[in-house]
Amino acid sequence: MASNRFIGLVLIALGLALLLMLTTNLGGEVILGFLGVGFLVAYVVSRRYGYLVPGAILTGLGTGLLVSGQGGPDVSVVLGLGAGFLAIAVVDRLVGPTGSGWWWPFIPGGVLLLAGVSTLIGVVDLGRYLVPVALIVIGAALLVGRGRSSSSSAR
Repeated sequence: MASNRFIGLVLIALGLALLLMLTTNLGGEVILGFLGVGFLVAYVVSRRYGYLVPGAILTGLGTGLLVSGQGGPDVSVVLGLGAGFLAIAVVDRLVGPTGSGWWWPFIPGGVLLLAGVSTLIGVVDLGRYLVPVALIVIGAALLVGRGRSSSSSAR
């Protein structure tokens, strides 16, 4: 029964997107956005995390493509995708009880937003340093976290 609802929501989203494409000058980016909204509605109805992740990512990506396609900066796609990832963590944290892994979307979302903003303000070289610095920060955080957990378990 739940899968019928989900499939119904996806079909409605696709139909609305196709109608919007036929009646306006918008292109395929609308399909991504509407699919994302369909997943988000499925998340609201079911509270299943598996719908939130593709919903936020597709909605963010579709929004970025829409802004870029309507004359906005090309970096809008990267910014939209980054915002989609951040929305996963924010919605998950606000809506319900969160497990220990609620923070993971901040990593790709933060990297994408930082790269997008650096491109937007003209600091293009920042992007080439982003991955090595992110790896160092994540590695250090894992070491610090492991040190805390092993010292507390030794007591």
